[in-house]
Amino acid sequence: MEFAKERSTRSNHKLPKLGGWVSSIFLIAGLLAILGGAACQGELPDTTIAQLERELPNTVTVGEEFVVTVTFTSPEDGFHAIGLTELAPTGWDVSVDVAWTEPQAMAANTPETEKAEYIWDGPHDAGVEFTAEYKVLVPVDAEPGDYTFSGSLEYYIEPSPAPSYKDEIAGDIQVTVS
Repeated sequence: MEFAKERSTRSNHKLPKLGGWVSSIFLIAGLLAILGGAACQGELPDTTIAQLERELPNTVTVGEEFVVTVTFTSPEDGFHAIGLTELAPTGWDVSVDVAWTEPQAMAANTPETEKAEYIWDGPHDAGVEFTAEYKVLVPVDAEPGDYTFSGSLEYYIEPSPAPSYKDEIAGDIQVTVS
């Protein structure tokens, strides 16, 4: 009995020390993950930006429907969870369809009248060229003048856990209603 009691006492003293080490390792690993993740957030270096371009007609007329084209290239291998969001002028009707994308998007949505959204899964290799089109209907009561478009592309680059990136769409930003 004496031996069992002594053994039990020694084991109990080792467990708190072992538990303390394990807790310390998890704490340090967690802090490193947080700090590493914070350091990885943000824009990719200029050499790996997704090369976003928007193409708009220069001039449109009231009641006209026209096509907006957005193109981009996957900047690195492991390009995935890609979300394209485009905003037409307020009150202008937008139409989307996955068939108007290459490679074909897995989802298309217009959560608001003037908002176009496309989503691709992945992963895609570096250098894959993407094209997304959406249609815009100029309201019949639109006043003559310049109207602005804006948008962004959000995506991830593997390996996991991958930081997220958000790039603004360059290229044409205005159409003129004549």
